Amino acid sequence: TGGRRHVTDVSNASRTLLLNLHTGQWDEELLALFGVPRSLLPEVLPSVADFGAVQAGLLGAGGEVPIRGVAGDQQAALFGQACLRRGEVKNTYGTGCFMLMHTGGQALQSANGLITTRAAQADGQAGFALEGSVFMGGAIVQWLRDGLKAIRSSGEVQALAASVADSEGVVLVPAFAGLGAPYWLPDARGSIQGLTRGSTVAHIARAALESIALQSTVLLQAMQRDAQNLRG
Repeated sequence: TGGRRHVTDVSNASRTLLLNLHTGQWDEELLALFGVPRSLLPEVLPSVADFGAVQAGLLGAGGEVPIRGVAGDQQAALFGQACLRRGEVKNTYGTGCFMLMHTGGQALQSANGLITTRAAQADGQAGFALEGSVFMGGAIVQWLRDGLKAIRSSGEVQALAASVADSEGVVLVPAFAGLGAPYWLPDARGSIQGLTRGSTVAHIARAALESIALQSTVLLQAMQRDAQNLRG
């Protein structure tokens, strides 16, 4: 906006550890705890609101372009995949995997290692979600390619993993950057277990892909347990 507006939306603001999730505004107690002056922070708006306009000329020869929607990465995916009602869940697969369950207007506190966040707010009503993060998703395939040199391109991993009927007991724990939800163990490190003399790189590749599914399954099971506490 050329500096004319200093604004954000509730979904992005909720990731700062400075927002009161219930009021949708900056929390004075948290600001004091972290020593952040209120004057530094943007105004918090719903995800669908008037955020101003892109400065003329920044997007070509056209005039100013209105900005009417802002949403954080995973909250945008939750909205974009039409998970708009309580209990609906999405999982996205990229470098990591991120699963969110819409909890409607209830800020549900997880008893199973998930975090509470604001969902994208489109209709003026506050919405919430539970989120679980898998740190290593597609990054595992990158490691097979760049670290282990098992494949030359990421697209080769499927054929390699499918060349064996199963992993023959090989299990890969992809804690290359610690373990995310629901464990939250930043100091955990990866391991490969169940190796025998019959194990091949194909078995490791299959175990690597299975680890993505297994991590996501754990998140879904945690959400199923938490969902029992949803009202209505």
